Amino acid sequence: MALEYLTFYQGNLATGFDYIYAKKVENHAFYINAPASLDAAIMDITAESFDFSQENQRNILTDKDLRQFSSVWQNITFQWPNIERQLELITADWQPEYQQQSPGPVKEWGLTVKRDNEEKPYQIIGYNDYPENFSQFVQWLNSYAGGKLR
Repeated sequence: MALEYLTFYQGNLATGFDYIYAKKVENHAFYINAPASLDAAIMDITAESFDFSQENQRNILTDKDLRQFSSVWQNITFQWPNIERQLELITADWQPEYQQQSPGPVKEWGLTVKRDNEEKPYQIIGYNDYPENFSQFVQWLNSYAGGKLR
């Protein structure tokens, strides 16, 4: 049950949404941390053209959709097995949906995970409610933006 990709977003319509994409493609894996301030378009991680690597650098810089991410992607090929394990450990008890009515702006988040043995990706969504270890998950996932080996 190998991880193919994950996407994560959080935010709201007033402040915008932060997005994280991580994907394994053939012999490499990459990670993109696109904060709301980047004002980047939402991408389809399943698209074959959504591929970031040093070998693909020329295409990244010339493709108008990929270029917006040219400064925010990381090669995580060596970390991919650890990402698979950590993702499973952190989200093992998560329910498919977290919702709570509260006054003020809605704080929305979502996680999509696709494994090679599943026909469809698994989605977890939340509105103003979070799993107990949500902040740990966000901190772990954001830590890859620095490009540090784990």
